[in-house]
Amino acid sequence: MGLKLSVPEELIEVYDDYVGPGYAVPTPEMRKAVELLARKEGILLDPVYTGKAMAGLLDLAEKGAFGGAETLVFLHTGGVPALFSDSQAPFFYAD
Repeated sequence: MGLKLSVPEELIEVYDDYVGPGYAVPTPEMRKAVELLARKEGILLDPVYTGKAMAGLLDLAEKGAFGGAETLVFLHTGGVPALFSDSQAPFFYAD
């Protein structure tokens, strides 16, 4: 895009409370976030990264962490094929 922008390091906050027990290990919150976005918006999130990130975003928004901001931007970086992997299927299709 040709933008020359920088963000001062002190303005960056990292929330790592939503990783769960480990890499690619599903969490109930991630499952709820993945299903919510699929049903309400038609957006597929992967269960490894963006599903957990969305679970965190939803939780933080509910807790008022964004000070009532009207607009939040979520960068969906892909990974949808992981949603259909054999390792994730039991978590999503066990019901």
